[in-house]
Amino acid sequence: MSKQHKNATTTPEMRAFIYESDLSTAVLARLLKISEATVRKWKKRSDTQDASHIPKSLNTTLRVEQEYAVVQLRTRLKLSLDELLCVCQTFINTNTSRAGLQRCLKRHGVSRLADMDPLCAGDDENHPVCVDIEAHESSEITSSEISPQAMSDVLNKMRQKHALEQQKNQASSQLTEHAINAQSTELSCLDVVQVNVTTLPKFADQKEQYRLLVAHDPEGTWVYVDLYADDEKKAARRYMKHVLKYAPFHIRRVLAGNYNEFLSRFRLLDQKTKAK
Repeated sequence: MSKQHKNATTTPEMRAFIYESDLSTAVLARLLKISEATVRKWKKRSDTQDASHIPKSLNTTLRVEQEYAVVQLRTRLKLSLDELLCVCQTFINTNTSRAGLQRCLKRHGVSRLADMDPLCAGDDENHPVCVDIEAHESSEITSSEISPQAMSDVLNKMRQKHALEQQKNQASSQLTEHAINAQSTELSCLDVVQVNVTTLPKFADQKEQYRLLVAHDPEGTWVYVDLYADDEKKAARRYMKHVLKYAPFHIRRVLAGNYNEFLSRFRLLDQKTKAK
């Protein structure tokens, strides 16, 4: 049985009496000492319980696919409310308010970082993925199963190999010393920007299916987000254009799952850059 609203002017018994009575609205109002509007309301309803007082349509600036993206960012990157607000206003919806964002997180049960399962959105990140890695200098392609730890291992092997080649080819002691130093400087998985593309569910009354591209620097605060329904090559170009203009780092190597598909998206951009 649902709880009666604290400001209700009628009881379930009064409502049942109104519904079953043949008396006029004015007479019932005087008899029960309530307004005629209340009498008319309960005459139309056979249910004597209070209806939900939650608005049927929520006043929110975020569309349903944008809310999904917000929840993905919250669970995957564990951003604070202020960090998430900045990301949302930059990449998702410029009209997002702090209070509206907080209500969105509360509706989806992710308003408190302390209550979130640390594995809720990151399980797939630990699964190995077979990828091809192309060295920029030699164009040599190496295949490997990649996890966050394997990623750093492969990159360090490539760096060590390059350092040894420099050491053999350079007669200058100064260059040799530089190569040895490069060999000793190792990468970790925190030195690699992680990029993830998620296909969103197709929501009701939605003709387009959206994808969410999230790139972030695990060691810093740099984040790039693209919520798109257009061609993926266009999304890839937007990402590279943003990285080249705003990212606080230089791209040294590209490590990609589904390498051939990745290369088909980015090679056109590379050709345009060379043409300029």
